[in-house]
This record gives sequence, structure tokens and C-alpha cells, in this order.
Amino acid sequence: MLILVLVTALFTVVYLIKTIGPTFNQLCLSEAKSTATQIVHETIDEVMEKYGYNDLITTVKDKDGKIVSMQANIAVMNKIVSQIALKIQEKIDNQDSRDISIRLGTFTGITLLSGRGPKVPIRISSIGNLDTKLSSEFTSAGINQSIHRIFASINCKIDVLTPFNTISSQIEEKVILAENVIIGEIPENYLDIGNLLNANKNN
Repeated sequence: MLILVLVTALFTVVYLIKTIGPTFNQLCLSEAKSTATQIVHETIDEVMEKYGYNDLITTVKDKDGKIVSMQANIAVMNKIVSQIALKIQEKIDNQDSRDISIRLGTFTGITLLSGRGPKVPIRISSIGNLDTKLSSEFTSAGINQSIHRIFASINCKIDVLTPFNTISSQIEEKVILAENVIIGEIPENYLDIGNLLNANKNN
């Protein structure tokens, strides 16, 4: 009798895994990506508390107040990139304080069961190949005005550990670090931040 119960339970589990497998993986990935994205934004907010636009970009004006050059502070930008990458990894490694779980009933796809049943814990077990790049863009803000925005693009691979399997996925997030209104023409000698950082790395 006991053997029959165990065999029945085993077949039931196998059936459920095959039936809800795709939904299970999709929901786990969605929850993990949401948590990872939150970590990215939290980290950038924390790092940028110490920096402003003027720490990243130095503008030089002539005697009439016209901007004649804009220079990127490469040392500060490289420091920011390093801090962001390091802190993101630290938050992932110390995520025990974050309760990441999905109710078992949610995986059935049945509305009445959604959010019900025991919790299935999931965990972002690691981050690999974390790549942080800076870029910038100018957009028109009216007559003779432009907004200069500096972005951080985060690209990394995450492994989502569940009680049944490990799922891998890629995270891509682009966040504004700083912005400023530029009055007048944009200096012709301004170089894109991304190009400057890449050139600095290659030297």
C-alpha cells in the first residue's frame, strides 16, 4: 500500500512538472528579473548620491558665457562604473534579506488559485559577465536649449535557482545617471562618453 502511494505521488509530481514546467520557468524568471532590476536601480541611486552632473562633465565658457568645450571626467566615470558593478554583485550575494518566492497555486494558471498555497522559494544564485557601460545623448529642450543625459547600461547573466532546476537569463537595463540643461550650442569638440571610456581602456 505504501509503495502504491509513493508511486502515485511520484507520477503526480512528474505530471505536474511537465504540465506547469514552462509556466513555472517563466514566472520564476519574471520574479528574478524584477528583483535584479530593483537591485540595479537601488545600487545606481546609492552610488550617485555622491555625484552630480558637474562631477562627471566639466564645461568651459568664454567671457560671454557661451560654452566652448565640454570635457568628461574619465577618472570619476571609471570609478562610478566600478562601484556600480561591485555593489550590484554584493547585493546579489547578500540577498538573504529579500524574500523571493511564488505561491504554488500561481503556477497552475488558474485565477482562483493564484497567490495561494505554499511558497516556492527562488534565488538569484549568481551574476556573471556583468558589463557596465556609460553613454550620453543630447535632446532638444526648446529654443536654443538642449538636455544632456548620461546613462549607465547594465548587461549581465543571472542564474535563477529553484527547488527543481536552474534557469539562466540575461538582464539589460539602461538608467539615467545625471542630466543637465545646456543653454546655447553644443560644442563641436564634445566627444561621446562611451568613445572616451573605450579609448581610455585601450590605452
